[in-house]
Amino acid sequence: MDKLDKKIISLLVKDGRSSNNEIARTLAVSEGTVRNRIRHLTESGVLKVAGMVSTEAVPDKELVLLGIKVSVSKNLSNIAAKIAQLPEVQSLHITTGRYDIMAEALLTVKYGPIEFLSGPLAAIGGIVSTETFMVMKSFKKWIIPQGNDGGNGKD
Repeated sequence: MDKLDKKIISLLVKDGRSSNNEIARTLAVSEGTVRNRIRHLTESGVLKVAGMVSTEAVPDKELVLLGIKVSVSKNLSNIAAKIAQLPEVQSLHITTGRYDIMAEALLTVKYGPIEFLSGPLAAIGGIVSTETFMVMKSFKKWIIPQGNDGGNGKD
């Protein structure tokens, strides 16, 4: 990824609806260059342009942080990858410190956390313990809205 790619990404972060022509004019390059760069960035998995909403705009869902400890005899990356594929999971990170994994999940209000912990998360082997943190208020947090099929827009 070079400087031009980074500038294109920066403009899309500011306004994901920017047209290739607008980006090209701003960066003084051709529209074809922008189109090809964006195609390459998306095909290589570096860039994904998606509509996002504020977590506060989804009244029937709540954002939950999960601290997850994994058995030392299990493959941490494999477990993390399986958790990341769950449609409720918005982001996931392998971390240092008290927990092996920190995840953000968008769950149904009230019973969502217990259903998630005892259902899809429990079905993934190798998890020793979890700690749940209910998010009271978010600052600068946007999510990919879940569709009616329960998916979250992840491929």
